[in-house]
Amino acid sequence: MNFRYTLLIFFATLLSANPECFEQGYPDLVQSANETSILLKDGAVLPYRTSSSKISWDEKINNADLKTQLSQTYDAGGIDTPPPYLFDPGRLRYQPFFQALYGKDKKAIEQNLVTIKWPTLKGTIKLPVNSVGGVDKKLYAIGQAIAELPKKDRIWAEGATTYAYRVIKDTDRLSMHSFGIAIDLAPATTQYWKDEAPNETDKIGYKNTMPLSIVRIFEKHGFIWGGRWYHYDTMHFEYRPELLAPSCSHASKR
Repeated sequence: MNFRYTLLIFFATLLSANPECFEQGYPDLVQSANETSILLKDGAVLPYRTSSSKISWDEKINNADLKTQLSQTYDAGGIDTPPPYLFDPGRLRYQPFFQALYGKDKKAIEQNLVTIKWPTLKGTIKLPVNSVGGVDKKLYAIGQAIAELPKKDRIWAEGATTYAYRVIKDTDRLSMHSFGIAIDLAPATTQYWKDEAPNETDKIGYKNTMPLSIVRIFEKHGFIWGGRWYHYDTMHFEYRPELLAPSCSHASKR
């Protein structure tokens, strides 16, 4: 089973980098996309490929371009087997893309933030979320759907945090929380890979307690889950609809 899953991931990865996924994922923001560049509807143009080396894993994660961003196919399915070694669909990110969409710096991003109400077991809390592309509306809908789940599942949606302008731990790359398009849930009881190993290429075991009932609600609305990464971050969800678009989603190719 593990070998078969690894083969499926390997071949899906070879076929995954399709620039059309950006058009499908961001129809209100992306005008066109091809193997050369991506044109946003505000007129901005971004290269699909950059010239920086992307041979080693450290180069891929630190120098990712838009093609690299699509190079691992996200599998919005079960979690019967742990993700293969260095399989992190969504962690390879081209930062200028998110800056072009959601704000080039802290000031610009914060101008795009709005507040949504997030349901908890004791009432509602207010969370800042980016409004570009309707991310705020999608996260609000997710909260409403989670509120319909049994209490044993809902407890994993407590302790929610969203916007925080900061870099990812031990890197100089901006966190997706910096753009107001990510949310962490149940931080005290979920799992993070760096609690087990400090280096990107270390061999680690997989751990998770986040129920798939919550994960599937997020994925339905264009959010990916850090629990589908080898470098697992099971509290973490971020809005990445390009990875769930028909041309790129592993689930759509089954």
